[in-house]
Amino acid sequence: MMRSHSKTSSSISLTSSLKSTSRRVSLSFLTRPLSRIFQSPPSLTNGTSNEKLASESLPTRSNSKHSKTRSNKMNQEEPVAVKVAKLTLNETVIAEPESAHVAEACNHEAHVPPTSTYTAFASAADGKTFVEKQLELPKLGRNDVAVAILCCSVCFTDTMYAAMIEGQVVGHEIIGRVEFKGEDVTNVDIGDTIGFGYLRTACLKCLFCLQGQENMCPKRTTFTDGIGGFANASVWDSRFVYKIPACIEPRHAGPLTCAGATVFSALYGYNVSPTSTVGVVGLGGLGHLAIKFAKAWGCRVVAISSSESKKADSLKFGAHEFICTKDPITSPTKMDYILNTTSGDLPWDTFIDLLETNGTLINMGVSAKGSMEIPAMPALFKQLKVVGSLVASRHVMNKMFDFAALHSIRPEIEELDMGTKGCAEAVRRVVEQQARYRVVLNVPEHLAM
Repeated sequence: MMRSHSKTSSSISLTSSLKSTSRRVSLSFLTRPLSRIFQSPPSLTNGTSNEKLASESLPTRSNSKHSKTRSNKMNQEEPVAVKVAKLTLNETVIAEPESAHVAEACNHEAHVPPTSTYTAFASAADGKTFVEKQLELPKLGRNDVAVAILCCSVCFTDTMYAAMIEGQVVGHEIIGRVEFKGEDVTNVDIGDTIGFGYLRTACLKCLFCLQGQENMCPKRTTFTDGIGGFANASVWDSRFVYKIPACIEPRHAGPLTCAGATVFSALYGYNVSPTSTVGVVGLGGLGHLAIKFAKAWGCRVVAISSSESKKADSLKFGAHEFICTKDPITSPTKMDYILNTTSGDLPWDTFIDLLETNGTLINMGVSAKGSMEIPAMPALFKQLKVVGSLVASRHVMNKMFDFAALHSIRPEIEELDMGTKGCAEAVRRVVEQQARYRVVLNVPEHLAM
C-alpha cells in the first residue's frame, strides 16, 4: 500500500499580495477521505499564473489556538477583495476567504485520476482458496468512478469462475462509496453509496442498448473481464453503477445487485401479473428473494424444493404453499409461471406438469449438462413456453432498488470479513449449499479505504 500523505502535500495553495492585510489560510479541508492512499493530483496550473480567480472570503480551519484566535478576528472584519496571482500545490497559502471561482477550481481535484495500489483476493490453483495481491488501480477515465469497496456478497457464479480460472478476482455483488469521479460523470456524486458488479460495460450504440437491454449487448463485458469485488477498491464505468436508496444498508444491498435484480428482471421482463400463481424452484440466494419479490408483486407464491427442511423458511419469506419434489405431488395447484433459480440437472418433466396451460418456465440456473430435457407433448398441447432470463439491464436495476425500498425487501445474509480465510469460507458455504441465504464479505477496518 502507498504511504499516507500529509495534509500539506494534498492542500492547494493560493498566493496573493495584499496592500493592507495578509492572512495565512490552510486549505487542507479539501483533502478527500482517501488522501492517505491516493496520491495528490499534479499542479492544476503547471506553474503558470491564473488571473482573476477570487474576490471574496475564505473560511479558515486550524488546530492551533493561535489560528483559531486569528480566525475569529477575521470573521468580525469586512472581507477584502483579493486578486489571486497563481494557483499551485505545496506552497504557503496567503489569501482572503474563498470565492465561488476558487471553489470551482478546487473542485477539479475530484476529476483528477487517482493512482494507488489496492488489495485484492485472487483464486488459487485449487479454486477453493485465495491469495492476497497488491494491484495498481487503473487510470480514471472521463466516465469512471474510483470506489472504496464496502462489501461484496458471493454468488454461485463466483464459485464457478474461481474454480475455472486461477488468479481470477471474482465478486459481482459489490457495494462501495464514490471517492473520485471522471469529468463526464453526472449520475453519481462523491460520497454516494453505489452498487455494481455483473455488467461492466456495453457499447451503448447497438439495437439492444438503444432499447434499454444493455445486458444483451453483443459487446458487453462483465466482471470476469477485469478485477471483481473481492477487493477493497475499484474503478468502474459510472454508467453501470446504481445509487443505493438510503434506507437499504450496504450489507443488504449487495445481494440485490445480482440475485435480487435477476429475479426481479424475470418478473418484470415477462410481464408477470399480480393475479398470477408463481412457482419458485430452489430456496437459495436467488430463490428466497424470488419468493419475497413475487409476494410483494401481489402473486400467489408456491415454493418448490427437494428439501422438506426448507418449508418453514419458505413460508416465513412469504410463500403461500410448499411442494417437496422428493415426495409424491398431490397439490392441485397449477402455476402460470415457474422461476427456476437453481443450477444442476433437474426434473424438468415435474415442473412442466405443474404449469398451467399457456404457462411459462423461466430458467435462471446453469445446467452442468448444458441442456434441458423438456417433454415435447405437454409443451405442445399445453402451449408452454420455456425461456431464459439474465441479470437486469440498467433501468430495470434502478426499478428493482426502488421496489425493494418501497416494499422493505431485504435478503437473508451471513457476514464474514473479506480476506483469504473469509473468501475461502464463503465459497465453501455456497458450493456446499450451507449459506443461509447469501454470504456477505465485509471489508475489514484494516483494509478500509
